[in-house]
Amino acid sequence: MQALLELDCMPAGMELFPAANEEQWSWIKKVIDESDYYIVLMGGRYGSLSEVTGFSYTEMEYRYAVEIGLPIIAFLHEDISKIEAGKTESVASSKKKLEQFRALAQKKLCKYWSNPTDLGARVSRSITQLIKHSPAPGWIRANRLDEIESVELNRLRQKISELEAQLATKKVTPIDTVELAQGDDVFDIEYSYVTKQAKENSAGREYFVKGVEADGIVSVSWNKLFGFLSPDLIESREEHEVIKRLNEFITARGAADIKNNYPGHKIERVRIYSSSFDLIKVQFRALGLVDIDNDQWWLTATGDAQMARLLAKKKA
Repeated sequence: MQALLELDCMPAGMELFPAANEEQWSWIKKVIDESDYYIVLMGGRYGSLSEVTGFSYTEMEYRYAVEIGLPIIAFLHEDISKIEAGKTESVASSKKKLEQFRALAQKKLCKYWSNPTDLGARVSRSITQLIKHSPAPGWIRANRLDEIESVELNRLRQKISELEAQLATKKVTPIDTVELAQGDDVFDIEYSYVTKQAKENSAGREYFVKGVEADGIVSVSWNKLFGFLSPDLIESREEHEVIKRLNEFITARGAADIKNNYPGHKIERVRIYSSSFDLIKVQFRALGLVDIDNDQWWLTATGDAQMARLLAKKKA
């Protein structure tokens, strides 16, 4: 934080805000929308989980920043095994989610750090370079608004003209979907879950104690999954709503297996792993079934036709 302030930046650190919940998610996105850059610092913890998606709020924020096209830098601890035990994840599912989040961040611009002093220096250098290569409006004094808006308006007009010229000459090659997994092809969705074990007290009344935290796999065809999800996408849905529906699908499909493995246990917090979610997201887009923009999902014309084929009632 100090490094950013020394660079005349005005950080909107999420850790300074009240504890996140689903009602605040829209507000958090608004803060990100109004920011020029997004920085994420990753140590040994995955972060507070959304009860709806099962993702950490930090990962949800990162994904949203990527979706809206903000310049991003991730600062990852170079060796989590060297972080003291009390500051790292102890639960296997949380460790796996952290690993997947790190893998996601490594696909974009990222830097590595080993101690707080090292982190401060890397943040300063990296932000200076980011501002140089991706200049943004930043915060300006009110008495300079007219002057700056005029300059910015001319710059944007020129940029629009350049992009329109590029678009006019750009040829988009349609993706050949024949070779893609689809239809009745089956794939495995990985997920995590928590159980609570039933006990009886001395009066014979049932109560529950912490059971296990484990992983599971649900095998499903692309048609079955799309048939479940597509009615929700007739109108646009936010990504966290899509994840919630996927978690509900997995809960319904995996409940029997979990109960067989842990009889007498109550199932809680069935959550899809981000690697499986990303696969579903990419596949549906590649097949032309959904459009996704600025955290919003909705059916394409192709997706709408496929939904009708799968779900519309046929003649007797």
